[in-house]
Amino acid sequence: MLTLAKMYRPITATPLKCDYTYCEIEPCEALKPYIRCFWGTRSPIANSVSKHLTNLVIPDTCMDILFKINYTANKYDGLFCPIDEHPHQSEVSTDTDLTATFAIRFYAWSAILFSDHDFRNNSIFSIEEFSQKLKSDLEPLLFDIPALKDKIYFTERFLIRRLNKNRINHTLLNSIYYMVSNCGRAKISEVCNYSSASEKQLERLFKYNIGVSPKTFSSLVRYQLLWRDMLFSSNYNVLDAVDKYGYTDQAHLIHDFKKRHLMSPKEAINYAMSDFYNTKSL
Repeated sequence: MLTLAKMYRPITATPLKCDYTYCEIEPCEALKPYIRCFWGTRSPIANSVSKHLTNLVIPDTCMDILFKINYTANKYDGLFCPIDEHPHQSEVSTDTDLTATFAIRFYAWSAILFSDHDFRNNSIFSIEEFSQKLKSDLEPLLFDIPALKDKIYFTERFLIRRLNKNRINHTLLNSIYYMVSNCGRAKISEVCNYSSASEKQLERLFKYNIGVSPKTFSSLVRYQLLWRDMLFSSNYNVLDAVDKYGYTDQAHLIHDFKKRHLMSPKEAINYAMSDFYNTKSL
């Protein structure tokens, strides 16, 4: 699992952003095979201000447990958010209450190891449905801990205790490894041959553990790897990317990218970089 986590690092639409309203923090070594990052507000804030009226949320192939804590109203709420294959715009909060956000971002293959249930319905559900223990033991504790780093400290210890390695499915992991190794362009029949599974078996495994079909997940992997290349590769070239990721031509690549990102590649890079420079100016 750690090998897979090292070779596949999905990112958001603004992976360079890090300020008091949003930051990402790496998990401890014991959780790195399972947790992409923890994220949220560094400490409770009011009058949240963002450069964008809305935030772009793209398919990152991850699953999140999201806690919204309102200290003014003395209440908190938690949700489990599965893989979403569609991008969307989320509204920026203008609430004047003192609030905090804290979230756990799981890799696609690992959320099942901490849950009481499976993800066949691929729908948002309550923290209690995800894990009774998380609802009763961790959620109330987070309300009393204002700083993000302290929330992470207690959450890591909870997750290490809750990790159920008996739910690890090596056929699933082998399939994902093959998809990532082939830049998300491998045919499902090839994935089946590599993982020694039938297409029906693979379909059931992905639906149960991840919530989407193997074909959908592989397509999302290709998009994520492409987006990472666009933003971070110093020698990125669109024609090389067409060949690397198995697109018919440049127009096909751009069309597929916009379907997942709501923007052209150039617009997406400008959006990510503008948030980065806005953060640096704070």
